[in-house]
Amino acid sequence: MTTALTAPETTVPTVTADQLELIKRTVASGATADELKLYLFDCARQGVHPLDKLVHFTKRQGKYTPSTSIDFMRIRAADTGEYAGSDDAVFRSPNGNTNPERATVTVWRLVAGQRCAFTATARWSEYKPDAGASGRGDVLWLKMPHTMLAKCAEAVALRKGFPRQLA
Repeated sequence: MTTALTAPETTVPTVTADQLELIKRTVASGATADELKLYLFDCARQGVHPLDKLVHFTKRQGKYTPSTSIDFMRIRAADTGEYAGSDDAVFRSPNGNTNPERATVTVWRLVAGQRCAFTATARWSEYKPDAGASGRGDVLWLKMPHTMLAKCAEAVALRKGFPRQLA
């Protein structure tokens, strides 16, 4: 018996020359040649097409870091046939603050026929990005703070419930 992690069975989507040019201009704008190669490799390894926007090209502190979308995580969990839904986020916003202090989400998985809860909490102070040099890194966080923090909590709960699929 082996304990090695194995990649899910996937087919690697083909990227045409026209699509590659579009990727360079849009979803991987600002990527160096090496970063673009790595991004395309990451997408292929996960079996997704870059234009599906399930794996995002992001830079943190000037370095490429792939970021998986919440939709990608939900798809991977559902592919197991054991994903049993999730509860709406529960927020804590002390002192009437418009931004939530934290969000908690529970994800459900069928384990040996039993519906089991995997709960996680995401804190605003740990997840909200800085505005960044361009002043745009936190636009969605300022526009939809509850949605963004809830997605972070759900992602952590999905990783807890489906660690092999989301490793």
